[in-house]
Amino acid sequence: MPEFDREGGSRRIFHILECLQRDGWVVSFAAENGHGGERYARVLQQMGIPAYTLHRAWDRCEDSRVDLEQLVGTGHFDVVLFAFWSCAEKHMATVRQLSPRSLLVVDSIDIHLLRQSRRMLRDAGSPGNPPVLDTAYADEARRELNVYAGVDAVITVSQKEADLVNDFVGRRIAHAIPDTEDIIDSDIPLKDRRGMLFVGNFRHPPNVQAVEHLCQEIVPRISPEILEAHPIYIVGNDPDDTVIECCAGAKNVRLVGWVPSLVPYLVRARASLIPLLYGAGTKRKLLQSLMTGTPSVTTSIGCEGLNLRHDCHVLVADGAADFVAATTRLFTDDALWSRLAVAGREFVKSVHGRDAVAARLSEVFAEITKNRQHGPTSSAPSHAVSDS
Repeated sequence: MPEFDREGGSRRIFHILECLQRDGWVVSFAAENGHGGERYARVLQQMGIPAYTLHRAWDRCEDSRVDLEQLVGTGHFDVVLFAFWSCAEKHMATVRQLSPRSLLVVDSIDIHLLRQSRRMLRDAGSPGNPPVLDTAYADEARRELNVYAGVDAVITVSQKEADLVNDFVGRRIAHAIPDTEDIIDSDIPLKDRRGMLFVGNFRHPPNVQAVEHLCQEIVPRISPEILEAHPIYIVGNDPDDTVIECCAGAKNVRLVGWVPSLVPYLVRARASLIPLLYGAGTKRKLLQSLMTGTPSVTTSIGCEGLNLRHDCHVLVADGAADFVAATTRLFTDDALWSRLAVAGREFVKSVHGRDAVAARLSEVFAEITKNRQHGPTSSAPSHAVSDS
């Protein structure tokens, strides 16, 4: 189920469901695994979005279990939207067979083959033995690209990743729909702000490595006076043993874990730290920080695809020493802090605000559906099912 308060991909899916519904679509949602997601299913149902779990013998959501064949074969869906290529790979042939008039769309969330190649080429290898991409990576990349080539359209979080998919597939099939947030501006002045914040879903390996890098390479180089006055808070879902041990071994680093709302932390923090070393897609944690007016220090990976400018909207620093220097600037230059707070917030709101993203989603879905071979069967609202 779309766990919108636990991780960014699910939050994106939830926002797309909201936007589609507001745009006049009749929306249903089906999850491969509904176990533990009853609270999120109830939220969707209260919105008027039926929420189903694809049949699994062990799943306890018995009231909402449904076979994919039963759902798609009788649903008359104009569009079936898959979250992640791996979900589409399992089910797209069945959907094509049962509902040949449905348009198949994949939301990549991020381009998996890009993230994985960066991870492997960064972490693999040893002196004298350069890192290489193995056959397992090649097979997975092949499968991902075959999915993109086999659907009617692909949605990405950035134009950079849309261009990448289009280059691989050889035609314009991918369209960028950015992530959206509507977090309030902070009214807490600079003089009353305390602490530094790292946000991440720790089911996602790049966030785990970022905490390791933060605690082992960055924190020891930050001025003790800054750290005493502004401890680092690590907030996020499912911290694993690596995260727990790193935080326990680093002075003035405090592990918070999952919280029901990030807002109290975002609006009070002096700075947001995003020391990501690899990844793909765009980083919701950066959008959230900037939207509240909390200046951020990030890496090139951390701000990728967002069109943010160094020293105008954010501070971008690759390498531990440069990252520490940028962080120190935020705590010693009040004019810089104030300038970044305003410019970052205004830029993000203009591109990633709800109205801007809703308009972009409407534009993309209008383009995707305009060339369908068979028009709607009636004047009733169009139907969409999202499968995650």
